[in-house]
Amino acid sequence: MRNLYFLGLIFCSVLSFSQTKEVVLVFKDKTSGALIENVIVAILRTDENFQSNKEGVVKFNLNKPSRINIKHTEYKEISLNSVTIKELETVVFLESISQDIEDVVITNRQSFSILKTLINKSMKQLTAPINLKIYSREFFKYNNEYTSYSDGLVNFCLKEKPDKFAADILVEQNRTYNLVNNEKIIKKTLSYNMYDIIQNYYDFKYISNLAESKAKKKFEFEIKTVRGKADFYQMVISPKPEIEEFLPTVTIIYDNKKNIILELEYFVEPNRFEYSDVSNLKVVKGKVFHSTFKALYILDGDEYFLASTKEEIGLMVKDKKDVENKVEIANYLITTQHSRKFVPYEKEDVFKEKSLINKKNAIITEYWETNSGLLLTADEKKIVDNLQLNDN
Repeated sequence: MRNLYFLGLIFCSVLSFSQTKEVVLVFKDKTSGALIENVIVAILRTDENFQSNKEGVVKFNLNKPSRINIKHTEYKEISLNSVTIKELETVVFLESISQDIEDVVITNRQSFSILKTLINKSMKQLTAPINLKIYSREFFKYNNEYTSYSDGLVNFCLKEKPDKFAADILVEQNRTYNLVNNEKIIKKTLSYNMYDIIQNYYDFKYISNLAESKAKKKFEFEIKTVRGKADFYQMVISPKPEIEEFLPTVTIIYDNKKNIILELEYFVEPNRFEYSDVSNLKVVKGKVFHSTFKALYILDGDEYFLASTKEEIGLMVKDKKDVENKVEIANYLITTQHSRKFVPYEKEDVFKEKSLINKKNAIITEYWETNSGLLLTADEKKIVDNLQLNDN
């Protein structure tokens, strides 16, 4: 059964490349020419999703012609037919529907109560059980030097429970370049816990405390309309200036008709780092100097699921000799495909570790070039190539 499972996973990788058409799209703002990050590209024939990187680039392979849907909350949605794409690299200009905010929405309910409804409705709407094929990527810096990198194609088999989501993780293929041979570094600082990440975003753990009535003592809530998106509202939750605590500023874009969250952004202002005690973040104890994340969710017909996350944290961590060291981690998850049907698997197939950095390399294809959903930028590729060179 185990062999059948992994054969099923790599089936798409062994299709005849003679039928494959490589497509590279570069997204730019129609007015300014600026590159656009976080554009969601959906291939309708294969039900694949890709996301543009910081250089505005998406790269994928097509075995047959398909409609291509292109979405971004700040731009007008467009659709392309792949047969019209003739160049090896095609620039796509998107027309802005400015995120300038119009009038504050007047409601007769407390904003934290609206947030509670949003969280509850979103959790109920999230599709489960579901298999999310996810590309996972993580960079690790130690005292300003990149010392570790891992990525992989991972299947999150999400199982529904009464009160929270849980998942089995099945690793399709992966690679790790790890130059950290320094005993001063605490092992658990090397990577995020993948099981925690997926559960946190499906349980909306990072914002659940903001939906309690006591949150209004420390936070200001404001709900605004989003220009060009009639059904979208934006909720901004910011700490009150007089509250001297390590508190985030949170922005939520949601569908007001369906009451589901579509974007979630979290960051901590630098002037609040001095109050940090991050044991509650369950990454590692230390002094924070950077903390941010962004999550995107997709509503595809009746299916609603996590599209992507980018999470970054920077800490000053004391080693065994009580010396402070600078640790920075950037973690990305991109859902490239989803299915309500699980491929059968055995218990021994389930990944038992918390992160890919602990797994031996298993490379079947150059998935980071063709199947990742998030292409490395030129600068990121240099970092990875350098780590690979020095790790060999």
